[in-house]
Amino acid sequence: MGFHRVPQFERLVVFTMTGKYGGIRGPGFVYIPPGYKVVERIDLREIVKDMPDQHCITRDNVVVTIDPIVFYKVVDPEKKVLSIQNAEEGIRNVARTTLRAVVGDMEFADVIAKREQIAAQLKVRLAEEAGRWGIDVTTVEIAEVKTDRIVEEAMARRKAEIEQAEAERRATILKAEAEKEAAQAEREALLIRAEAEKNAAIAKAEGEKQAQILHAEGISIYYQKLAELGQGAETALRFESIAALKKFGESENAKLVIIPSEMRGLTSGELGGLAQLRWAEAGIPEKPEKKE
Repeated sequence: MGFHRVPQFERLVVFTMTGKYGGIRGPGFVYIPPGYKVVERIDLREIVKDMPDQHCITRDNVVVTIDPIVFYKVVDPEKKVLSIQNAEEGIRNVARTTLRAVVGDMEFADVIAKREQIAAQLKVRLAEEAGRWGIDVTTVEIAEVKTDRIVEEAMARRKAEIEQAEAERRATILKAEAEKEAAQAEREALLIRAEAEKNAAIAKAEGEKQAQILHAEGISIYYQKLAELGQGAETALRFESIAALKKFGESENAKLVIIPSEMRGLTSGELGGLAQLRWAEAGIPEKPEKKE
C-alpha cells in the first residue's frame, strides 16, 4: 500500500486483499489504497530470449542442434497475469516442440540452407500461442545450426563435389558456346566463299556472253564485207571450206577426205596459198593463219 513510482516501460498489476483483479496502474506516481496489493510489475519493453539448444532429427535421420533466439514483448498485462502462470516457460516449450516438428519435415540439406524458412514457421506458431497470453512475438532468429564431426565432413565432401560439378558445368557451357561461335564463323565463311564463287560464275558467264556477241558481230561484219565487195555466199563457203580443211589436216590420225574438184591435186601449202590469195582478192584484212 502507499505511493509507488512506476517507470514509463512498466505497469503494476493490482489485486484486492480478497484476491480479485484490481486493474493496471502506471506509469508515474501511483497510490495503492488500503485493501489492494501489487502482485506483479510488468515490463513492457521487448525481451530477447536465447532459448536452450534444441536437438532435432531431420527427415533423413540426421541429428542437428539448433540455437533459436526469440524476441517478444507484453502488450496486454492483464492477459499476461490472468491467462498463464509462467509465460516465459510457455514460450520456451512451444518453441521447442514447434522447432522439432518443422525440422522433422525437412531434409538435412534444407535445414542448413533454409534457416529463414524455419524461423518464419517458428514465429507463426509462437505468435498464435503467445497471443492468447497478451504477448506479441516480434522476431525469431536461428543463431546456429550444429552437427557432429562426421556430418560436417560429409557436408564438406558434398560441397566440394557440388563445386566441382558446377565448374564442369560451366566448362561445358563455355565449350558449347565456343563451338557455336566457331560453327557460326565457318558458316559465315562458307557464305562469303559461295558468294564469291557465285560472282565469279556470273562474271565468267558474262564474259562468255560478250565473247559470243563479239564473235557473232565479227561473222556479221565478215559477211557484210563480202556483200560490199560483191562476193556471194559461194565464195564465203569456199573460203570456209579451205580453212576447215587446213584445221582438219592438222590432226595426225588417218583420214579420208573428199576434196572439191578445183582443189584436187594441190598440196597443203598450195591450199594455204590458194586460201590466202582468195582472201586477198576479197579484200578482207584478217587472213587465216598460214600453217604448213
